[in-house]
Amino acid sequence: MEKPRHPHDYFFRQTFGLPEVALDYLRNFLPKELAEKLRFEAIERVEGSFVSRKLRTHISDIIYRCPLKSKGSAYITFLFEHKSTPQTYPHLQLLRYMLEVWERAVEEKKPLPLIVPIIVYHGKTRWELKPFSDSFEDWDESLRPYLPAFEYLLTDLSRLTDQAILGLDAQFLINVLILLKHQGEKEYISANIRLIFFQLAGQNKIRMLLVYILFTTEFTGEDWDDLVEKTPSPVKQLAMSTYDMLINKGKEQGIELGKEQGIKLGKEQGIKLGKEQGIKLGKELGKELGFELGEEKKAREVVQALLLEFPEFSDARIAALAKVEERFVKALRGT
Repeated sequence: MEKPRHPHDYFFRQTFGLPEVALDYLRNFLPKELAEKLRFEAIERVEGSFVSRKLRTHISDIIYRCPLKSKGSAYITFLFEHKSTPQTYPHLQLLRYMLEVWERAVEEKKPLPLIVPIIVYHGKTRWELKPFSDSFEDWDESLRPYLPAFEYLLTDLSRLTDQAILGLDAQFLINVLILLKHQGEKEYISANIRLIFFQLAGQNKIRMLLVYILFTTEFTGEDWDDLVEKTPSPVKQLAMSTYDMLINKGKEQGIELGKEQGIKLGKEQGIKLGKEQGIKLGKELGKELGFELGEEKKAREVVQALLLEFPEFSDARIAALAKVEERFVKALRGT
């Protein structure tokens, strides 16, 4: 799998990068007067990103180009807010983003494209949608022409009920929004796992949801086994194989390396004893030590891999996933 900078970012890119998800979103959430001007049947994904290095810790983008029914086209940009709290000045963030788009167009000697920015926010604190003009103090109407004026579309999942999401005229988008809204909510996910996978088919889509659940919720190995038992039958096998895929590879590598190192060390110690009994003892010690080193090595491999890919995870979550003690994770992290 591609290494994600962040599990939320990775899930967003996988899901909203699917044209069917993007189109379902646009048909359900765009203002009617704007939707009527777009030729949805000709929409196309634009590869790449316009997010600058400075903004990468805050947002991710998925870009589509959609022709207008009259003439020309517009960029529809889905911007996923990483933070769990609203931005104080979202217009400034968006302005930096749009400048990246327009400056690239200038460099390529192309007309400046129209941009429809859409922010998808999954935090628990409600996002207050305000016009850019509210960010400036002490001005009157005579100064309005000198104020930057553009707006954005916002989907604040904290304001959408489950019933509203389930009522959308959509397919996979419903599963995606339900899970984004309740990410990290262990009790909700355990109680509503069948709802999360409601009417969902296709191994790739099911695996997307499973991986996101696994890396955003504090499930121990036992918790995961209990969750699997509640899943619809098409999901069960994939749930176990997904967990194994993320954990077992590191374990197997650790066991093999540890056994080789341990057996070699045991043989060397046995030879130094200079007697047959010592050699025999050394070999036995090597096998025993090899197993112990293998166990430690496999745990180290798994923990280091998880720390590398998901540095924001707590020591407790890493320990639960790797099935080791929390102090082992702390030692490897250096905390």
